[in-house]
Amino acid sequence: STPGFPRSGLYCPCRKCVQEWEEPHDSALYCVRSDKNHMIASGSSYYGVVRLWDKRQTRCLQSFHLSSPTSSPVYCLRFSTTHLYAALASALHVLDFTAP
Repeated sequence: STPGFPRSGLYCPCRKCVQEWEEPHDSALYCVRSDKNHMIASGSSYYGVVRLWDKRQTRCLQSFHLSSPTSSPVYCLRFSTTHLYAALASALHVLDFTAP
């Protein structure tokens, strides 16, 4: 076992970045979620913006502006192939991707 790391713990000898995605408006991110497949959702610190990303690409696939009339960070989010739930300062937003 490596000094300082228990044998049963997770150990990664290299800490190199393998992929990088850039927020188009250079906003700080409050939350990030993955579907444990190819999709990532990120919530920004301003204007209640949620962005959907494909891990295999470096550009944002789609963005949703949820905060109005006041600006709020996206504090927490969850998503699936059918819905996205985002908690902002004073509201919970639900997006239904199955609706026409």
